[in-house]
Amino acid sequence: MTSLSLKGVPVVDAHMHPWSNDAVLGRDPDGFLDRITMMGMCLLSSGLVERVGASHLREMTDATPLAMTMARRLADHLGCEPTREALSAARHAAYSADPAAYLSGLWTDCGLAGLVCDEGYPQPPIDMARFRQEAQVPVHRVFRIEPAITALRETATTYDELEDALAAACEEAAAADAVAFKTVLAYRTGLDVVETSASDARAAFGRWRAAGWPESRTDAKPVRDRLLHRVFAVAKQTDRPVHIHCGGGDAEIVLAHARAQDLVPFLTAHLDQPVVLIHSGQPWLAEGAYVAQILPRVYLELSITMPWSSLALDQLLELLLGVAPTNKVLYGSDESSDPEVLWLSAQVGREALERVLRRGIRRRWLDRDQARKIGEGVLGGNVLRLHGLA
Repeated sequence: MTSLSLKGVPVVDAHMHPWSNDAVLGRDPDGFLDRITMMGMCLLSSGLVERVGASHLREMTDATPLAMTMARRLADHLGCEPTREALSAARHAAYSADPAAYLSGLWTDCGLAGLVCDEGYPQPPIDMARFRQEAQVPVHRVFRIEPAITALRETATTYDELEDALAAACEEAAAADAVAFKTVLAYRTGLDVVETSASDARAAFGRWRAAGWPESRTDAKPVRDRLLHRVFAVAKQTDRPVHIHCGGGDAEIVLAHARAQDLVPFLTAHLDQPVVLIHSGQPWLAEGAYVAQILPRVYLELSITMPWSSLALDQLLELLLGVAPTNKVLYGSDESSDPEVLWLSAQVGREALERVLRRGIRRRWLDRDQARKIGEGVLGGNVLRLHGLA
């Protein structure tokens, strides 16, 4: 058997969302497993749980390999039986007794050493200062532009006022503590960003405002497209990467215009700007990998593949590492419900990466030192270097 271990290599999560311990502990303990699946997290973030029905969601959860392994592994960590009832009770008791000790124990167990945090979800936003105190691990903030656009457009009387105010907000965030900017344009008007003239953006802004801000591709899209060009100018000026949600998501996604291929003209126009494709274009991973292969400053972030691909994780990870330069692949979890997702994702991600790299050694694509270097980069080194945190 090929010898390669990534045990002890620190994990820095390139994409996740903040929580508050009070909010987590205030949720129904018995719904823990339902919240940590991809289906559960998406239904929760889009407010559709009641329409689906809790009993149906539970039935789907119990048939999901990720929930199965979470129950078994967390029960083993807590020293309880892996049943819903026993796990819910033991988890809630341990977490509520001493949140700091509980989380620190999880991070020590999985080797978590840092978080790159997208502040844009949940809304209203979690207080970042408090989150940094509660997280028990270093937190690096990512400034999401869409909440800023929503707030600023209410007082902007013209498109030019909105653009300048957004640019100022980005500059202020970078001067404070933001290590990157983030857009979820795929949830608004789509990733097929086009060059939009100032006059067209001004006219569209007037129509968009008069209509009450609907996310239309006739009025909202010209405004949002031109704003993104301005954000990229600020990113270059402040030396910040831009994170772009790319691929699927919850029910609000504009799925017809959410693929990596939609972004290629825009990214080609900004070849000198570092960009992270959040989720790597999942479920169109081959497209995302191809874009990162041909565009030198496009990076891939692994969440959704991590951890929710479960039984398919090795195959998809092998695809991404086999196509794109490996120093442009960043580990991430997209945790957005309960912090145990960070723990499980780091565990299964490390294990899958070890298996894939061992196969690379056996097939003579890599030697052991090369494989080790790739593993260290993917788990944390690449995201630290890209964001100037190394």
